[in-house]
Amino acid sequence: MNLSLSRTPICAALAAALLGAAALAPAHAAQRILQLSEDTTHSKPVSAASALRGTPLAKAGAADRVCEAGAKWLRVGFKQLKLAGYDSLVLTSSGGDKLVFEGQHWNQRSFTTRALRGECVDIQPYFSQPDSAFQLDRYDYSTVALDKATVVVAGAGDICDTSGNACQGTSDLIVSINPTAVFTAGDNAYNSGTLSEYNSRYAPTWGRFKALTSPSPGNHDYSTTGAKGYFDYFNGSGNQTGPAGDRSKGYYSWDVGDWHFVSLNTMSGGTVAQAQIDWLKADLAANTKPCTAAYFHHPLLSRGSYSGYSQVKPFWDALYAAKADLVLVGHDHNYQRYGKMNPDKAAASDGIRQVLVGTGGRAFYGISGSHALLEASNDSTFGVLKLTLSATGYTGDFVPRAGSSYTDHFTGTCNKGSGNPPTQTLTLNSVRDVTVKSGGSRDNGATLYADGSDGGQVLRGLMAWNLSSVAGKNITGAQVKLQVSDRSTGTYDLYRAGAAWTEANASYSGVSLGTKIGSVVPSATGAQSIALNAAGLQLVKDWASGAVANDGVVLSSTSSDGVDWSSREGANAPQLILTYTP
Repeated sequence: MNLSLSRTPICAALAAALLGAAALAPAHAAQRILQLSEDTTHSKPVSAASALRGTPLAKAGAADRVCEAGAKWLRVGFKQLKLAGYDSLVLTSSGGDKLVFEGQHWNQRSFTTRALRGECVDIQPYFSQPDSAFQLDRYDYSTVALDKATVVVAGAGDICDTSGNACQGTSDLIVSINPTAVFTAGDNAYNSGTLSEYNSRYAPTWGRFKALTSPSPGNHDYSTTGAKGYFDYFNGSGNQTGPAGDRSKGYYSWDVGDWHFVSLNTMSGGTVAQAQIDWLKADLAANTKPCTAAYFHHPLLSRGSYSGYSQVKPFWDALYAAKADLVLVGHDHNYQRYGKMNPDKAAASDGIRQVLVGTGGRAFYGISGSHALLEASNDSTFGVLKLTLSATGYTGDFVPRAGSSYTDHFTGTCNKGSGNPPTQTLTLNSVRDVTVKSGGSRDNGATLYADGSDGGQVLRGLMAWNLSSVAGKNITGAQVKLQVSDRSTGTYDLYRAGAAWTEANASYSGVSLGTKIGSVVPSATGAQSIALNAAGLQLVKDWASGAVANDGVVLSSTSSDGVDWSSREGANAPQLILTYTP
């Protein structure tokens, strides 16, 4: 299947954007930031008939206005913007949004703003310097409400080796997902990233959606001097620049929906050049999008064949300071999802979530050890990461290759958002937990159990939390975190408890399984997290509001290989981790 045939509107939009980048790029603009948009978005050029001063450069004067009847929001495209001294440009929308440009961050850029709600946007210059000026080239708009407008991005790292079988399977996933954009997290064509390897191994599989792909390189790509094969394939033989960026740099950025994506170059894992760090800081300073993701090859933190790379910490320092949201990496040939953390690898409510998705097709590396922030992991399933992005957050799904069953699901709210209250995190320890056995007994010790067959009995773990502290708050996400002491490769399902219970009277027959609200495959010891599904999130909200009785949850399985985890009487109580806005 050729993806370009199944997504004609998107490919046409991408081609138009690329052609527009060449045709409209101003003489003095060093960088044009490509804007990809939601399927429901329309674009209109700014012409002389619109009364907008596009040419010559508009100088100080009355406010200009962009309007589209029926639009729920608009994005304004700047062909160029130059601000001198203390001059500023202010955009105000009829929906109440405001965007202020000050400083020189945009002087060498052609870009599109974040979405501004309403049918109209007023553009007011506050210029006193003769060099300050702006020029528009188009505006994008949609009749779909901003909180309903989503766009899909998908990708993976460590992709095509000599067999091609696994990367064929993961490329089929990309085709079926039908995303607006595709990323790669490096090591795209093994073993040395030569042009021949790209043409024979990558092109027949992942090359089917090359027009949608914004890649990043890995250490194997640099096994060929200067990553020549990588740049020749994506940019064209001998071309200095193209979709993979300038071949002397290998880093660049682009926008999709209300997200800013940054492709960075970790080379072979050595020290990152200061020039790239300086570029990254300048790029982030010029970004107006409320949400930001970066992707590159080497992880800051890993629990596979590698433990992480301190060389990428300067990336994290800059991204964290800019309130970025996601870092997508590869290098370890497995899947690892971490909780939000700061550059020192400590939990932080305003931190960045790292997702390691080195599962594009290369042979696996095993998961080794644990980490308090490691929320999900798998080392035996090829697959890709699917991101469904909105103007305020994201939903992530690990999608397995056909024939495999491992999945992962997670959600998050952007650190900057669109003027919404900041998201906060609350961790609750269980206030009661106990193991019940089908034979009629219970265990209220330091360890909780779930087992489909243990000495002829079925074991289930019951847990509950007190949610009085989040009453009246807007709960946006929920997950259960367990500290596993005896791992299992079986699937364990989390259910709403079907009846009231206490540690003293709970029984297997008395507490039935209600609605399924999540699953986990605890294939490693240490922290294991269960992201609650939509029904689970609603259940937690109902507990907090008092709409339903808080009878807690039950962890259950049909697996004969049981899982053990710490109880509240043990070292680490089961936790319910909530994200919410006041």
